[in-house]
Amino acid sequence: MAKEPSFLSTKLLVQPDSDGTSEMPNADEAIALETVLDALFDGAYVVDRQRRIRKWNAGASFLTGFRSDEVVERCCSDNILVHVDECGTELCKSGCPLQKTLDDGKPRQAAVYLRHKFGYRLPVTMRILPLRGAGGEVSGAIEIFRVVGEPEFWKARIAELEQLAFIDPLTGIPNRRFVESEADRLLQQLDGAGEPFVMALLDVDHFKSANDEHGHDAGDRVLRAAGQTLLNCIRTRDIVGRWGGDEFMLLLPRTEMEGARQILQRARVLIAGNAVSAGERLVRMTVSIGAVLVNRDTDRSSLLGRVDAELYRAKQQGRNCCCMTW
Repeated sequence: MAKEPSFLSTKLLVQPDSDGTSEMPNADEAIALETVLDALFDGAYVVDRQRRIRKWNAGASFLTGFRSDEVVERCCSDNILVHVDECGTELCKSGCPLQKTLDDGKPRQAAVYLRHKFGYRLPVTMRILPLRGAGGEVSGAIEIFRVVGEPEFWKARIAELEQLAFIDPLTGIPNRRFVESEADRLLQQLDGAGEPFVMALLDVDHFKSANDEHGHDAGDRVLRAAGQTLLNCIRTRDIVGRWGGDEFMLLLPRTEMEGARQILQRARVLIAGNAVSAGERLVRMTVSIGAVLVNRDTDRSSLLGRVDAELYRAKQQGRNCCCMTW
């Protein structure tokens, strides 16, 4: 009996020709697609017309934390990667690039944030290509993605900081000692160059209640998810650290109010889209943010007092918001 062809024996659309037609690989090349996927360092997965995951490569497992047996035969929108844009819009519900390629057969590229298995957001670029059957009809699609941007810089920087005892062991991001030293450095530079910076304090909303209800392990996962998400949505020159308890500090050098507002809003939205597991339940989180533009001579103690006041104002306004002043 002839071996039944696998789903991956469908043909991959490689490159449209100038006349609008598309060159198809031969049967041997198509069958080799599965081998190629497993050899990629990038994450890659294949879906059928119903967006059911049929293949999940080792790169996808490494980057997302999800094993193949946890996702294969599930729909990609089934609370797995939960792609969002930088505004926090869930693309699986609205504007899914993968669904668009399944509909029109056109390749696409996009920059999005995906949800790691441990709950934090990860910035990736993805490329989506259609898969076609023998008759040329779209029978599925393949998404290839990789982690991009400035988090790579911070991974190297964290490796250096670990040697200096500047890393918070729970969240894996810089600790208060490091942030305090960086704040002092920025204040000293302000006296000379006069470049403004923004100090922002973020507090996880209702953390004590969630910790009491779901246990300390779930609380630790909330803090790790919040910290790693913050790390993944800042610029190279920005400083992030765990300030203590459920508070995080951001320092945004050479930044005016509007630029800071955009960065802090992005951080707030991406954290609000996070969820970590607590047994059979998911624990969602939000943060309140207080921020101050520093453009004149001041000391760290009085500056922290002003930031605390803005954070308190954000809490009074209902939480999950950002209050700023100068």
